[in-house]
Amino acid sequence: MIPVLNERDNLPAALDAIGAQRNAPVYEVLVVDNGSTDGTRQLAAAHPRVTQVLLERERGPYAARNAGIAAARGEVVVLTDADCRAEPDWLHAGMRAIEDGADLVGGAIVQDRDPSASVWARYDRATYLRQEQFVLEQRFAATANLFVRAAVFSHVGVFRPELVASGDLEFGHRATAAGHRLVYASDARVAHRPRATLRDTWHLHRKLGSGFAELARAGLREKPWSDPALREPLSVALWLVSEDGGYVPRRKLLPVHTLAMTARWVGRLTGRG
Repeated sequence: MIPVLNERDNLPAALDAIGAQRNAPVYEVLVVDNGSTDGTRQLAAAHPRVTQVLLERERGPYAARNAGIAAARGEVVVLTDADCRAEPDWLHAGMRAIEDGADLVGGAIVQDRDPSASVWARYDRATYLRQEQFVLEQRFAATANLFVRAAVFSHVGVFRPELVASGDLEFGHRATAAGHRLVYASDARVAHRPRATLRDTWHLHRKLGSGFAELARAGLREKPWSDPALREPLSVALWLVSEDGGYVPRRKLLPVHTLAMTARWVGRLTGRG
């Protein structure tokens, strides 16, 4: 299931990849449009692998995901995004983890690699969507690659539709607190395009900060001055970027990291993404 909002440029590759799955069980492909104005809905409806295109008028990615969950007919709901391309054995690997006893499976999110990538792309690739860390250390999985037994939604409820970000974290904590087993599947892989510009980096991290604010209002996140996500050290970012693809001088990464942290603070303090 894919929620979309003006994703005409990204959606065809995502749907083609889902349609090319190997050794997968019978599956349906749901696309939930959240008010696109660029022809995304029509493109999805014309794709041969799409089972159903839904329209969700309540704005927000989690409201759109909830509409897809309500319409899904299978025993397992699989979520991904329009800017992801599933590898051919994605469904097979994720379902194998479910069959082995997991209730929720966070699959690997592999950021695209480009030798000429900008420092913005290098930063995003190394520091964002670290799914293994999310699953093993933070008890949630990003919805870019998430398998969930439908029974889990029946037991603990769906995503909080009012959230613009961090709804996956809130849901993961709620599901695992209720005793549902979350695992990481390194072989259930989707590729993802890193954000490669100043504007995209600002927009992403401001949205993350606004999600932190929403969770804090619900009593689910620390005060700003004690929230580690607002105080990530430059040294950690330097190490992650260098580990991911070679050394980047501190002077080049400093403005990128400063902008990302500033955007998080702006989103956290204003509550707007």
